Amino acid sequence: MTPAPKPPSRTLHGIPVSPGIHITSVFLYDPVHAVIPRRTVAKGGVEQEKRALSKALEEARAALLETRNKVRENLDESHAAIFDPQLMILDDPVVIASTHERIEECQENAARAFMTVIKQFVEQFAAFDVQYLASRATDILDVGNRVCRHLAGDESGEGEAGRFKLDSEVIVLARDLSPSETAHLGQRYLRGLATELGGHTSHTAILAKALEFPAVVGIGSFLTGIRPGTQAIIDGFAGTLTLDPSSREAARARQRRKKHQVHDRDLEKLKDLPAETLDGYHIDLAANLELPIEIPHVLAHGADGIGLFRTEFHYLETNRLPTEEELFDVYKNVVCRLAPQSVIFRTIDLGGDKFASTLQTEREINPFLGMRAIRLCLAHPDVFRTQLRAILRASAHGTARIMFPMISSLQEVREARQILEAVQEELRAEGQAFDEKIQVGIMIEIPAAVITADQLAKEVDFFSIGTNDLIQYTLAVDRGNEEVAPLYDPFHPAILRLIRMTVDAAQREGIWCGLCGEMSANPLCALLLVGMGMDELSMGALAIPEIKRVIRQVKLSETRRLVEEIYTMRTSREIHEHVRNAYRSIQCRRMRSAAAARA
Repeated sequence: MTPAPKPPSRTLHGIPVSPGIHITSVFLYDPVHAVIPRRTVAKGGVEQEKRALSKALEEARAALLETRNKVRENLDESHAAIFDPQLMILDDPVVIASTHERIEECQENAARAFMTVIKQFVEQFAAFDVQYLASRATDILDVGNRVCRHLAGDESGEGEAGRFKLDSEVIVLARDLSPSETAHLGQRYLRGLATELGGHTSHTAILAKALEFPAVVGIGSFLTGIRPGTQAIIDGFAGTLTLDPSSREAARARQRRKKHQVHDRDLEKLKDLPAETLDGYHIDLAANLELPIEIPHVLAHGADGIGLFRTEFHYLETNRLPTEEELFDVYKNVVCRLAPQSVIFRTIDLGGDKFASTLQTEREINPFLGMRAIRLCLAHPDVFRTQLRAILRASAHGTARIMFPMISSLQEVREARQILEAVQEELRAEGQAFDEKIQVGIMIEIPAAVITADQLAKEVDFFSIGTNDLIQYTLAVDRGNEEVAPLYDPFHPAILRLIRMTVDAAQREGIWCGLCGEMSANPLCALLLVGMGMDELSMGALAIPEIKRVIRQVKLSETRRLVEEIYTMRTSREIHEHVRNAYRSIQCRRMRSAAAARA
């Protein structure tokens, strides 16, 4: 019998959330979410259904707590806390009351009533045009399935771990995974993960980074028709999944993997060396931090502290505002683990593409230009004060700095500082220790802030340029819109001029200036930023070794000359090509010098 022809290869593109490359067969994880039959409950059976629901909720809670404890033992408390929102759903009085109401009024059995309520919540979250909130739908549905299994008397004891049954190296493919499902993947046979749904902030992405396997999420619908055991290449650097790869594609993937491994070993040698040019100019390379669980990666890659700690996660993760003590515990932990290096806490930057239902009163037509960041903090001073108190108290345990985002006027700076000073007075009166000389800075991410940077610099201790928003606001480009995304250009002459204007204004007033946007992680952009006199570059921890290598290969005088040259050019294409060619020339000279030294 003639064997069936090999299917043609196809490459799918998604969001890279955890780096790495691997080639192996796939494992399809496609659990059938519970379809609960409707059973009419007689009046006399209502209380029995309620009791059954209570018992199932308790059993589901116990199983989830067991999973949480295992994750805490294998990773840490920050990872384990991912399961807290699911535990909250199990205790949510609205969910329980709504289920009781359906049992009583609709005479539905407990399983059908509970799943109906859960699906209503799922639909509400999935409808949000916000990736973070929409991704929470998977967590809620997982709770519904978990409770319904207990109501159905599923006492197999296998749980998530039993449903995977991995017995060889695989790349797991799934529509999406709940936190508990991802946690039960294990590390013995798992070599990669690809999902149809998900984003940078999904729990799958967070755990994939922590467990250190390549992961690509948000691919879109692709599972239909895939055969179990299909060979695949997952590339967590490029964000691709190649199914049925040709022998040539597989060979190239192996070469890329080996190249990355060699490159990583070379960069690891730079970990404890300073980011210093050949002629002695030093620049701090800090890390952007989303969650405390990333700190080991930050330290492993040799970061000079945290240049941007995004504090929004703790406001988005639950349906209530965090308390001062909860925030203090997190902030103190980060400051202590980074000591003696500094941690810059960006105050709440909610709004735009992320918001907390506890603060937002209504949906906005254009949220990126609406009530967000410092505007939201000044409109909710009680929430702002709570966070400032937590940061200040944490500053007594290490080096902390405060940074206000999305500043557009001097008035906003003064109002924010007035609240900060009032909080400091409160803490003094209470005998609470804090850093009396804590530095206070602002993010420069709106053109208006650049134009008035000379005034702003007189009233703060530092600037940090947020190029992600600065580019978006200056060029009127939504980088999330595929049709105009190519116009989002860091080499645009206007962007480079705005950055230099900001640095010059900072230097005239004797304050330091950093940059915490994605430009920091671009080697070509880094050359220009060094030449402009930037004091600090903050980026994802994984990018630090490469940027350090670039800085240690050049002279400050070369980068300054390069900056002067690009200001005579009129288009971003000219600038990009010129910087790229200059960098290639610099590399070639260094390679020749190294070869001559060896000879």
